Amino acid sequence: MSDFLLFLGRFHVVVLHLPIGMVLLTAIVHWLSRSARHNSLQQVLPVLWAFTALSALVTVVLGLLHFGEGGFSGPSVNAHRLWGIGFALAVQLVWFLSVFNVVLYQRWGGLLCAALLIAVTITGHYGGNLTHDPTYLVEYAPQSIRQFAGLDERRAPVTDLALADPWHDVIAPMLQSRCGSCHNPDKQRGQLDLSSLDALLVGGESGAVVLPGNAEGSDLYKRVTLPESHENFMPAEGKTPLTQEQVQILGWWLDAGLPAETSVSALSVDEETAALLSIELGLSPVPVMVAAENYPALPEDMINQMVASGWLVRPLTRESNGLSVSINAIGQPASRDMLALLNQASASMVELNLASTGLNDDLLAVITDMPVLEILNLSNNGITDAGLDTLAGFENLQVLNLYGNSAITDGGLEKLVSLVNLETLYLWGTAVSEAGLMGLQASMVDLEIYAQALPR
Repeated sequence: MSDFLLFLGRFHVVVLHLPIGMVLLTAIVHWLSRSARHNSLQQVLPVLWAFTALSALVTVVLGLLHFGEGGFSGPSVNAHRLWGIGFALAVQLVWFLSVFNVVLYQRWGGLLCAALLIAVTITGHYGGNLTHDPTYLVEYAPQSIRQFAGLDERRAPVTDLALADPWHDVIAPMLQSRCGSCHNPDKQRGQLDLSSLDALLVGGESGAVVLPGNAEGSDLYKRVTLPESHENFMPAEGKTPLTQEQVQILGWWLDAGLPAETSVSALSVDEETAALLSIELGLSPVPVMVAAENYPALPEDMINQMVASGWLVRPLTRESNGLSVSINAIGQPASRDMLALLNQASASMVELNLASTGLNDDLLAVITDMPVLEILNLSNNGITDAGLDTLAGFENLQVLNLYGNSAITDGGLEKLVSLVNLETLYLWGTAVSEAGLMGLQASMVDLEIYAQALPR
């Protein structure tokens, strides 16, 4: 199928509301026209049924084009398609009767309207399963209704972290809320279903997506840690991604070997991970004393000044004085004065996101030493090899994202060797060569490099 037809098919999700509204409006007008007071409304019914029939036909055609895109399977898909086509054909019949057999239409019109409303409701229900997931409608339903729908009894809220099941109580709900709309039994983008642990282990069209005991080697983890501007970043299409804390939890779960049908108390969980799990479950976090002691608390007026200038300042955890700082409005340029304010928070700044902020070498040089900075995102800016000199003072840097800085070459890579704690480096969209990447890898053997020129 051509790209243009697939483009048209995407408009199915836009126009599908039109036949729903039209059949509801026409049914109301039909019932009103039965009274002597509003009998004149019968004259407009053929026109309303014509618009309803046309909108239903267009919606079905666009739906079939959208289906041709792939990634849809399961009972909800077939039911949605059959009910949608059936509804469209039924509306054509009702329109035909309203024009060419008025007597028969007046006799059966009320019943036909009720049947069409039922049909469009059922069609919309199955369509909603594809937009969300098959259990979306009854997720919070009483147990009697859930049982009727064939669902397991809903798990009781976790009140004690030690008793929480890592998969059922943490990872599964997390993936469901962020990934379930595209990766469920009825809508399997990339042939990947994340609705159950068994389905997750099956993997997708490219094979396994999780490797027990190896988060870094798991494709699922790689996808959620890519730069958001990367074509392979997940979730796609602007959907809400996992938070940084959720990504950390996912990494912990993968490294722990995908534990399920067990409890947190049966696993080896460090204090930081326990705090993250507690927050994700809505419990009082376990204090992370090390994090709180390592970073000094910034004065409130200093944080307020940074926020007022355009920075988004967030604590790493509720119990930590460490900060995560990013631009408040995506794509907003960072001024020299704004960048200068970062220096006053350097003793507590652990994460800094400067992606797409219009940085060049001179502006980057405004930022002086960042002694505790671990994660730095400089993607999609105008930084050159010369600008990387500024990073020499970032001695604790562990993750560096240089994606989209097209003027960075092999010469700039030489300046990264001094970053002895660097663990992960993103270099897509730069001018580095394969030879330069291989040279850097030889100098920093433990460095994980993500770049288009590096053979894997």
